Amino acid sequence: MKSMAEYLATPEQAAAMALSLLQEQGGVRVAAVWRQLGAAWQLLAALGAADALPSAETLEGGGRLDAGCEAMPLRAGEQVLGWLVWRGDAGPALNPSAALLCAHLLCARLGAEQVAAREANEALFDISQLAEECGTIDQVLPGLHRQMMRLMDASNFYIALYDDEAQVIHFPFYIDQRDPAPPASDAIFPLAGHAQSLTAWLIRGGKPVVLSRERLLEVCQQEGLSRQGLLPASWMGAPLANAGGHVIGAVVLQLYEDQTPLTSAEQQLFLFAARHVGFVLERVLHRSQLERQVWLRTSELEGANARLRAEVAERKRAERFQGALFRIAELSNTSLSLEAFLGGLHRLLAEMVPARNCLVALYDQAEDCISFPYCADEYAPPLKPHRPGKGFVEQVLHSGRPLLIDPYSQQNRQPEADEELPRPKSWLGVPLYCGTDLLGVLAVQSYEEDVVYNFRDQEVLEFVANHIGAALTRVKALESLQTAYVELEQRVRERTSELDAVNAQLEFDSLHDPLTKLPNRSYFSKALRRAWETYSHGGGERFAVLFIDLDRFKLVNDTLGHLAGDHLLFEAGARIRSCLRHYDFLARLGGDEFAVLMFGMDGGGDCERIAQRIVSEFERPVILAGREVFSTASVGVVLADHEHYHKADDLLRDADHAMYCTKQQGRQGYTLFNHELRINQADQLALESELRRALEEEGQLLPYFQPFIEGDSGELVGFEALARWQHPQRGLISPGLFLPIAEESGLITRLDRYMLNAACAQLSAWRAQGRVGPEVALHINLSSAHFHDPELAAWIGERIRHYRLPPATLHLEITESALIDQPEIAATVMHALHELGVRLALDDFGTGYSALSYLHRYRFDVLKIDQSFVFDLDRTQESAAIVRAILALAKALDLEVVAEGVETAAQLAMLKKMGCGKLQGFYFAAPAPAQGVDWERLARFRKEFQGER
Repeated sequence: MKSMAEYLATPEQAAAMALSLLQEQGGVRVAAVWRQLGAAWQLLAALGAADALPSAETLEGGGRLDAGCEAMPLRAGEQVLGWLVWRGDAGPALNPSAALLCAHLLCARLGAEQVAAREANEALFDISQLAEECGTIDQVLPGLHRQMMRLMDASNFYIALYDDEAQVIHFPFYIDQRDPAPPASDAIFPLAGHAQSLTAWLIRGGKPVVLSRERLLEVCQQEGLSRQGLLPASWMGAPLANAGGHVIGAVVLQLYEDQTPLTSAEQQLFLFAARHVGFVLERVLHRSQLERQVWLRTSELEGANARLRAEVAERKRAERFQGALFRIAELSNTSLSLEAFLGGLHRLLAEMVPARNCLVALYDQAEDCISFPYCADEYAPPLKPHRPGKGFVEQVLHSGRPLLIDPYSQQNRQPEADEELPRPKSWLGVPLYCGTDLLGVLAVQSYEEDVVYNFRDQEVLEFVANHIGAALTRVKALESLQTAYVELEQRVRERTSELDAVNAQLEFDSLHDPLTKLPNRSYFSKALRRAWETYSHGGGERFAVLFIDLDRFKLVNDTLGHLAGDHLLFEAGARIRSCLRHYDFLARLGGDEFAVLMFGMDGGGDCERIAQRIVSEFERPVILAGREVFSTASVGVVLADHEHYHKADDLLRDADHAMYCTKQQGRQGYTLFNHELRINQADQLALESELRRALEEEGQLLPYFQPFIEGDSGELVGFEALARWQHPQRGLISPGLFLPIAEESGLITRLDRYMLNAACAQLSAWRAQGRVGPEVALHINLSSAHFHDPELAAWIGERIRHYRLPPATLHLEITESALIDQPEIAATVMHALHELGVRLALDDFGTGYSALSYLHRYRFDVLKIDQSFVFDLDRTQESAAIVRAILALAKALDLEVVAEGVETAAQLAMLKKMGCGKLQGFYFAAPAPAQGVDWERLARFRKEFQGER
């Protein structure tokens, strides 16, 4: 026996099997099975006289069953799928049969829904594809209707579109079986007195509606809507919206009495499909709008492109025209002949105007003749000069204005025209002016029918005529200048020879000293660099540099005058030249400095012989202003050397340094620069750098104090502050070593100020401690470099006030060199110091040249007798006499006297006997730092002097 599942192919077979089972296993004689299809009911199977059983509509409506009749709803959850109705006893087969029927009905319904959903998805997809497949909206709308027919009965269907700008509804697609005529366009907001349509009401409401006939009539009455044609049994509409949510139209479906009403699922499907229809129409409309905009924009661009092409063509023509005009202007500024200029001008004119035939006519007023320097005509022969007649050229000359003959008619024919030659069809001529003078005519003519000149061509021709007029003026000017050039060339040749002589003299003067006629510093530097380059590259011989300086030349200038000094320089140059070989190079560097390049020097011996010869040459006196004057020479010598030199200027620098060493050794001699001097020079540079650092630090530069003793009482009356340098590595450096470096480097002013400040601070401290009384003076050396500083007196005054010292306590010691170097400035500075109250002392008195004149000219307070006189005081009568004279002079001038260098008791006794007021020297104390002053020793001198009395 087959199982029940084998018979369950369709719901009808399952229903028949269930009824058969009820009949076999129960006492059922009559039975029926119903299922629901949408809103209708279908009889699947029947047993016996099933017509007597109640129908499914009756059971669904709640009708009562007859006696002996029973019914069971076939459910799937809460949903009723069908009914099982029977008479008799169903028995135990009822429940299995009912479950079987429910399962098959549910499967059948699900299968039907799946098929419907698949068809709906395909239709909706096809609706979406219509926007891509169809080009225009007229092609899309029928396709939309076909797809809606696949989903439901859409035989009465139309689509309305809303024009937002015009606020008008039109109906591009309309199908109705009962009312085939589509409605006219409708306004979304009708005028007063006019009713509104259902479609307009739907679009304005913006929500989908489903209306039965009764509800349709009710809405039309309430809203005052107009309704034309037959009323449908059902009216369903949905607004169409775009992606932005704006309403673009509506889709409407109408059903009449003979049509099956739509189920709720079909109504939902209609609304869902309406959204897709809206999207499709929105895309098609947007694409149509874009295509229209593209078409409009394309039309605009085509028009703009046409205008732009016209502008470009016009601009290119203008550029060509401008370029030709520019070349004409350039051609006018050239020095071409008149014929070549006019030929080039004709070629350029032909680029702007049809000018194959061109002529230039010039009128000579003096000769009353018209000539033709240029004539180019394809038919007529060259014109010959002739007297003015009645032609067009003469008309232009007579009127002085352009003449345009167009066309060239028989009435306008030139009387001189040859009848055998072709006649031009158009003629244009303009006058040639130079300023206000009429020179001639520029004319063009055409033999072609299609070439007719106009006023624009006339403007071009007038512009060209201006350049021709300027060129003619230039030719005349060139002719007048030619004669002047010939004369000028002759004068130039004469002046050139004179300038050559002057230039030669100027070149000589630029390279030579005007006084001695020797090469100057610039010429010597060039010769030195050339000799060094030749030698350094291995192609030249070894050479030496001599640096020569005249000793005491300034004294000769100050004493005998500059004229005598110039004579001395000329004589010095001649004497140096006499000591050299003919190929040696002598130059005056400036002032009293000379330099020599000596070639062929293998060693220092040859250099020293020539240097000694130069020194010896200056031992002979020079006669200046009738007086014999001796002026010695200091010489520095340096040999070129690959090992120690890298550039030429270093040789001159070291020669200068060697000469300076000669001066330090007493002048009148020579020094050969060697390795030891190079080391000393480097050491001096290092000392200078270290001295600069010492001036910026504390503790290296110290004032050493040496006391002054009163000659009568032995009282301490003052200290001299002496500069000392306590170097952290070198130890105590002698003043004779670092003071010259300070003088040369310009650090002496800073050093003096440093020492003055430190000494004043120490004296102020001693006064506060009670070590010294208010009468103790402080002597400080002042360099001549300070006499260039106008702020010196103000600065010293500020220091005195800062340390609360009496101004007379400070004694500034000045050497004679300061008075010699800057006599006028020295007087001004000394006067300012006197006004301040500071006392001044003349140091090293008796060793200078004119000390008595200084005492007469400047006002000093103290004289310091040089220690050289004190040293020989007890040995020679001359020294004693000099000291007595100095003391007598000081007494007569009311000056205090300090004797330096007292070292022995005999010197002390003689000075006391002579009445010297103040004494200083190692006999009393050596210079010592502040903490090294022996106060007890100084006190013993006071006791010893008092005991002697």
